[in-house]
Amino acid sequence: MIVRMLLRVLALAAKFGLTVMIARKLGFAAVADYGLAVAASVIASKVFGLGFSSELNRRLSGVHPSGAIRTARTLRWVYGALYLLVVAAVCVALCTDGWTDVVASSKPALFLITMVAMGEHYALESNSYVFSLHHARAGSFMLFVRTGGWAIIAIGGLATGYIVDMRLVFALWIAANVLVIVWAWRVIDETGCHGRDDIAGTTGASVCHGWADGIQFYVAGVMLSCLQYAERFIAAPYLTHDELGRYVFAWSVANAVQTVAYASVVVTAGPRLAKTIVVVPERFRAVLRGSLTTLLALALTMAGVILVAHEPVFRLAHEETGSVATLLILLVSFVLRSLGDLMWAAAIALKAGRHVAFGMAVLVAASLPVAMWLIPGNGQTGVALAHLFASLLIVTWLAWIVRRGLRDAALNARVEERPC
Repeated sequence: MIVRMLLRVLALAAKFGLTVMIARKLGFAAVADYGLAVAASVIASKVFGLGFSSELNRRLSGVHPSGAIRTARTLRWVYGALYLLVVAAVCVALCTDGWTDVVASSKPALFLITMVAMGEHYALESNSYVFSLHHARAGSFMLFVRTGGWAIIAIGGLATGYIVDMRLVFALWIAANVLVIVWAWRVIDETGCHGRDDIAGTTGASVCHGWADGIQFYVAGVMLSCLQYAERFIAAPYLTHDELGRYVFAWSVANAVQTVAYASVVVTAGPRLAKTIVVVPERFRAVLRGSLTTLLALALTMAGVILVAHEPVFRLAHEETGSVATLLILLVSFVLRSLGDLMWAAAIALKAGRHVAFGMAVLVAASLPVAMWLIPGNGQTGVALAHLFASLLIVTWLAWIVRRGLRDAALNARVEERPC
């Protein structure tokens, strides 16, 4: 875990340094474009999964993953067709006069943001396959390349003047994702060659079965991603582009809590929980408790460090008016989101997709009106409060689902042990 945490902290420092450098060299309007790319890539990583990701990764975490690897190979063609449709749709949209005025970005930038979103999706998919196959070290280095390695190069380019607009930054991001995809599939192919085969082959029926098992988490994941960024889009009509960029900057600083916690704990806890529930289900609660304790300690430590060091950090970006209240609210929110990430992984292992999807639909219906009430007239603080409210709803619902799943699993175990 130490290596993963160090790599993630280094990548996080690089991404933060990139945000600061963009703010200093290109202005907060460019930070807003960068924030749009981040939001688009995260939402795309959920939407473009088409319902296959959670169940496929659960199968890859099992004892004999060869059939799941064949399914992953088949899905490459599915995703390729999807990307072609997306590119065609974006090209048509960009040819519509006035469309870019809605998001205040240039057509080349919007096209590159689309390419970033597609590359980020499949790089994430491929990287998650490597983690699910229990190649944690290789997966961690891939994660560093696609989240921090390219950012270091971009910082150097901005500092030396070789990069003068966001289009080159986006191009570096795309190249890093392509590199990770190629690297990940090399590891996956080697695992498929050396691993023991399982019974089920890759047929249309098996792919559809995996989709049916994962569609609930797909729907829930799309809604969860919307809740992660909804307040940003709701705030757009009420904040200037510069003010929105400043909120994105504070959000990026506070988001360090969730990103470090995910890469250090959740990324390996998920496959471990999925394997434990199958091999030694009686240990599932203990594994979850241990991961939860580690994650909470790490998230609170990160939040404290960020709060103490926020003043020089904001000054680096020429952001002298950064609100401590906004940052504090976002830090609390991201501690809760970190806990939610682990609860999400546990819910996948427990196959509680139906309850998760239903809950997320209710949470979206509850949180969006509250966000629309909080944001107008309250500036960045209102946007941060909307984010915190959504985080509280998310972690409460997921924790209830996991607790219910553990209780049901214990009852089923007692029924099976009861003598006839």
